[in-house]
Amino acid sequence: MRFSLFIVSIFLFLFACGAKKIEGFDAEKWKKDPKGCKSERLALLETLEKQKQKLIGLSQSEVVSLLGKPDAQELLKRNAKTFTYYLNEGSQCGVGSQEGIALIIHFGALNYVSEISRSSYQ
Repeated sequence: MRFSLFIVSIFLFLFACGAKKIEGFDAEKWKKDPKGCKSERLALLETLEKQKQKLIGLSQSEVVSLLGKPDAQELLKRNAKTFTYYLNEGSQCGVGSQEGIALIIHFGALNYVSEISRSSYQ
């Protein structure tokens, strides 16, 4: 009996830790547009921003599972970190002199999303 309860507990834990989903968000399309060079991520941004509260509190690995590897990342003071996902074509694609618009995901010292912002580089 205890063994069955143990197995059920493990199953529930693994199920709860599965990849997070954002309703109406095409994660595969997002991942297939590295650095935003096809500008397909820009069309997906509205859906992501409407549900951005679902991203707050996610772990770094959950964000990577959902959005793929970041286009850039920066380690800040006190183990804080940012992930940058470019949304449209720019100098990061070898086009023009300005970087594209970017979605910036901020992680606190414990590696959980604390803030999400959008930047336009000049």
